[in-house]
Amino acid sequence: MAELIVALDFDKAGDAYDLAEKIQGVVPWVKVGLELFIAEGPQIVQKFKAIGFNVFLDLKLYDIPNTVKGAAQSACQAGADLLTVHLSGGRRMCEAALEVSRTHGEAMKIFGVSVLTSFAEGELIGYDGTLSDLVGLLAKGACEWGMHGIVCSGHEVEKIKKIAPQIKCLTPGIRLDENGAGDDQRRIMTPRKAVAAGSDYLVVGRPITRAKDPRSVAVVINTEMNEALEELNK
Repeated sequence: MAELIVALDFDKAGDAYDLAEKIQGVVPWVKVGLELFIAEGPQIVQKFKAIGFNVFLDLKLYDIPNTVKGAAQSACQAGADLLTVHLSGGRRMCEAALEVSRTHGEAMKIFGVSVLTSFAEGELIGYDGTLSDLVGLLAKGACEWGMHGIVCSGHEVEKIKKIAPQIKCLTPGIRLDENGAGDDQRRIMTPRKAVAAGSDYLVVGRPITRAKDPRSVAVVINTEMNEALEELNK
């Protein structure tokens, strides 16, 4: 079953906490990204865990294996349920994070970031192929290395599931209207289409966090996701 994650992209704990309270009981996951994590530190993870949320710590780690291993250890100690690393960091780096996960009974899952959804075709320096092909290549690596999941746009999910049916797909760039995003996301998709494609987790930020009634928007997205699942199961 696909699950909704709300991205709490704020620079103050108070603002993030206020939004979290509005969606409590409707959304199972919150995302803590770089902006909030740098502003508030690991304790912000503990605060959201204390009020019942699963926490996706989206740090997109990319460094030498030993440093990533240490960072993953700190993330696990903070209580993160899911941590991201860049697949382009290579096998040894990704396996360093996975080693921490396994040491702690895989309580914290490690997902690999493929290609950011802010990229459009032709924007990657030194790469002339399609983004879909690059994501597919990275997905093969993620599968071979034992990653728990991969972060990708909704447009690449079907291809990834064919390559590695068992791997979980986490999809950012979710928008209620594919024709009017008006922001920095390029490869976007609606909740219904993302779930139909096979996404396991949908990350939604601004459509919820900037809404007049965040809880109501989250309910609408959950409904759309459930309807898509029902269609798949027919």
